[in-house]
Amino acid sequence: MKKNAKKLLAVGFMAVFVISTITVVGAGYFKGNPQTSVTPAASTGTPEDHYSPDKWTTFCQSDNETHSTKYISEFKIPTLCTQPLSITTDPSGNVWFTETNTGNIGEFNPITDSFQEFNNPLWQKGEKSMTWGIQYAPDGNIWFSDSQHNLIWKFDTQTKNYSSFIYPRTANQSESFPQILKPDGSDILVNDFTGRKISIFSTNQTGTDLNTINILSPGNYNFTSDMTVDSAGKIWYTVWTYQLGGLLVNYDPSTSQFANYTLPTGILAPNGISIGPSGKIWITDTASSYFVSFDPQSQQFTKYITVPPPISTYGNASGLIKTPITRPYWNQFDDQGRLWFNEQVANSLAMFDPVKKSLVEYLVPSKNPNWSDCGNQTDCGVAQVLYFTVAHNKVWFPEWVENNIGVLDSTVPLPLGVNASTTNVILHRGQNETVDITLNPNEQLNGTVEVMTQETASTQDLRVTPSDKIIALSKQETIPINLSADYFALSGTYNVVVGVRYQDVTESQFITVTIQ
Repeated sequence: MKKNAKKLLAVGFMAVFVISTITVVGAGYFKGNPQTSVTPAASTGTPEDHYSPDKWTTFCQSDNETHSTKYISEFKIPTLCTQPLSITTDPSGNVWFTETNTGNIGEFNPITDSFQEFNNPLWQKGEKSMTWGIQYAPDGNIWFSDSQHNLIWKFDTQTKNYSSFIYPRTANQSESFPQILKPDGSDILVNDFTGRKISIFSTNQTGTDLNTINILSPGNYNFTSDMTVDSAGKIWYTVWTYQLGGLLVNYDPSTSQFANYTLPTGILAPNGISIGPSGKIWITDTASSYFVSFDPQSQQFTKYITVPPPISTYGNASGLIKTPITRPYWNQFDDQGRLWFNEQVANSLAMFDPVKKSLVEYLVPSKNPNWSDCGNQTDCGVAQVLYFTVAHNKVWFPEWVENNIGVLDSTVPLPLGVNASTTNVILHRGQNETVDITLNPNEQLNGTVEVMTQETASTQDLRVTPSDKIIALSKQETIPINLSADYFALSGTYNVVVGVRYQDVTESQFITVTIQ
C-alpha cells in the first residue's frame, strides 16, 4: 500500500470516527475494512473504483433510493460514491459541499432541487481525503480543508477555478491535520487536529504556502479540536487525549495569555464547540452521550445528556452493546438561540433550547447497515452524518456513506407537547420526589410512544423511574417520574432528561436535580 494511503487509513479514519470505528471493528461487525479497499480489475469509471466491489455498499451507498420523513428530505448526488463530508450555504441559499472521494466541490440549488459538481483538475486521480472543513467567505470564495494532503483549498465560485495552499506543519510534529474552518471577520481559523495548534489565515493568500498566525496548544495532549471566538475576540477550543480527558482553552490574542479549564469527568472526546447568545461555551463529546456548557463568569461546567439512541441505529444483533450512546459531534447555534448538534451513531440531528431546557432529536431516514451491529435486521444502521450547517430554520447535512445530502425543516410541528410540572428539584440523601410529565398530542398518533430517562448522575447516587415506558396516547396524559437519592449519594447538581419517542422524533425535557 502506498505511504499516503496508509496515512489516510491510520490518521484519516481515526479522525473521521474518533472512537466509534474502533468500537465497531472491535465488536466484529464492521463489514467494510478500509485497509482491504483496492481498485477493482473491472473499472466502472466512477469514484466507486476507489473501493473493491464488495465494499461499495459500505462506503458508496447501501440503497440507491432517497428517503424522507415529515421533517427531513434527502437528495441523491448524481455522481456515484462521492462521500460528501462538509457543507455550508451562501447568502443566496445555495448549498455547497465537499466530496472526499473526488476532491470536487458540489453545489445544490434548493429551488430547482438540482446539483452541479465542479471538477477539480488539480486533484490526483484515485486520491481521497477527509475534507472536514468548509466556509463560504465574504469575498465569494469557498475555502475547504484537506487533511490527507496538508492543504487548504480555495474554490472561486465565479470562475470555477481551484487553487491550493500548503498548510504549515508544527515544528517537532511528524504530521499535520487541518480540520474544521471557522470565520472570524475576513480571517479564517483552522484547528490542526494532530498538530497541536490553532491557525489563523487571511483569505488574501498568494503563492503556494498558506501564511498563518499559529497558536500552539498548551500541554501535551494528542488532539486539538474545534474552536470559536467570543465577542471580546478571545479564542476558545479544546485539547484532549482519548480516555484521559483534556482542557477547555481560552486564548487572548491581545495579550498572548492562556486560561485553561479542566473538562468534567467523563468528557473524553470533546470535538464540537460554540458560543451561545448568553456567552456560555457549549461542547459536544463524541465519546459519550454528553454535551456540556461552561459559564465564563462562574467558571462552572454543567453537564447534559441525550436519551439512548433508537435500537434501529445500532441493532445489537450480537448482544455486545450493553450501554448504547449517541456520540454528539459538532455543534452550532441557530438565529433563535437554539443549539444544534449531530449524533453520529444515533443517526440523528438534535436541537437543544437552553431557555426551555428542552431537546428534540430527529432521526435521519437513510441507514447503512454496514456501520452498525445489524445482523440480518432491516431498516438498521447509520448514514454517517459527520457534519451539518444551520441556515435559518433549515439544517443541511451530508450522508457520508449514502451519497446523499439532506435537509431538516425545524418549522414542521412536533407530534407532542412535553411539559414537566417542575424543572428544578432539591433532594436530600435518602429522599424521593415525583415530577409529573404531561404529554399533549398535537395530532392523531398512529402507534405508541416510548418514555425514556437518562441522568448525568451515577445510578448509585440518583435513580429515575417512570411509571410507564410504553403508552398508547390518544389524549392528554400525565406520567409520574420518581426521583430517588441514595442514602450515600454524592452531593451535587445533576441533569435528568425525560424523553418521549414517537416514530422519527424524540422530544425531551430536562429536570435539574440538586442533591444536598
